[in-house]
Amino acid sequence: REVIDDDTVDDPTNVSKVLLCSGKIFYELAARKEEDNRNDVAVVRIEQLYPLPEIKLREVIERYPNVERWIWVQEEPENMGSLAFLKRKFKLAPLHMIARRESSSPATGFAKLHAIEQKDLIDKAYAV
Repeated sequence: REVIDDDTVDDPTNVSKVLLCSGKIFYELAARKEEDNRNDVAVVRIEQLYPLPEIKLREVIERYPNVERWIWVQEEPENMGSLAFLKRKFKLAPLHMIARRESSSPATGFAKLHAIEQKDLIDKAYAV
């Protein structure tokens, strides 16, 4: 499946924010949603980035008529990962971005710093 919608959403009209992501960050975003008991957020995985599955994404967008913010969340730095590609190709809705700050390396090299940055990403995703 190219796009995996959030199967925990009971009433799509209650959703005001959709967090789009790919890969393992999904599990942290989903865990935080459950932990905070957020019914106003949907976490949607895009598992095929190229070619961008526009028909499936359009179906997701139509499912959530009251969304105010569509947000791409990635754990890679802003200048890496899928962010640049999505900025060019995702034209179905205004897309906001959350990522680590630009870097010459994909990882900090320090487990404690990585954990702090990862928590910050998840916090930002639910605060925005």
